Amino acid sequence: VGAEYLLRMLPRGTHDFAKFIRPSELARWTRAADLDTYDLTGLTYNPLTGIYRLDARDVDVNYMVATTRTP
Repeated sequence: VGAEYLLRMLPRGTHDFAKFIRPSELARWTRAADLDTYDLTGLTYNPLTGIYRLDARDVDVNYMVATTRTP
């Protein structure tokens, strides 16, 4: 939303919060697929510095998950 409405980096209306996948939903789906989540981390962007950074405490909007399948 910040990238859309404040920074104008994306066209307005790009994001629809109703379509966002919450980490808890993704975790449920990965468990159902017999995958083990071994890492979940957020990705934040600082528009003043142009730097992206990983932040395990901030998974509110942008995040990545790593899974494995145990044989």
